Amino acid sequence: MACIHLVDGDKGGVGKSFVCSTLIQYFLDRNIDFIPVEADRYNPDVANRYGDLTFQFAIFSDDERQTQADQLRDLAVKQPLIISLPSQVGQPLNDWLEMACFDAAENGVSFVRWFITSGTFESLNLFQIALERHGGNFPHVLVKNWGVSDDWSELASLSDLNKLMKRHKVQVIDFPRLPWQETNLIQKKNWTFAEARAAADLPSMSRTKVKRFLKEAYTAFESAGQIPDAATPQPAPKTPPVKTR
Repeated sequence: MACIHLVDGDKGGVGKSFVCSTLIQYFLDRNIDFIPVEADRYNPDVANRYGDLTFQFAIFSDDERQTQADQLRDLAVKQPLIISLPSQVGQPLNDWLEMACFDAAENGVSFVRWFITSGTFESLNLFQIALERHGGNFPHVLVKNWGVSDDWSELASLSDLNKLMKRHKVQVIDFPRLPWQETNLIQKKNWTFAEARAAADLPSMSRTKVKRFLKEAYTAFESAGQIPDAATPQPAPKTPPVKTR
């Protein structure tokens, strides 16, 4: 069954683009065929970073006449999709999913929502809204982004959310922290992770940190059990040359 991976979070500053870029690198390193989709019209940084890939584009808008995403189901029949979603798109996305889930199920397409959180009440409240709308329709994975926060006490305190997560069997994963210096350089140079781990102008220790981060992130992705091909042994990925920016 083909799958549409929604990399969501709805709130700005939770690290959606960074997590989405890591998920894309995971699929590349595991040689899993997929179609990348950029849905951020104003800051398409994932499409810019992985510009060597052929991206499709989608729009989710409060004005349903401007929403342009119906082609996604047809694309997903061919290959899995990874969709980089912008902030503040929860309402139009959830509205679109009402019909998209019904249509996708009839055509053998499933959804997974990777919801990135910083652990704040606002971020977790948006996740609760998403679960209330679609928790029973497809799997949700709560991604605790340790790169932006190390305080998860709010999550533990929200009893209604925890009950909802238990009811819908939500998987919770820990997305690891890449040290600030390497994170900043990747963003500054607009490198893919493949470029960063091979960059000659990075100290050997920095390249090792990137490789260790990817290993930990990949383990976290696989622990959610939402990438069926992850268990299939894949040949070692080829390391591409670093592009000159």
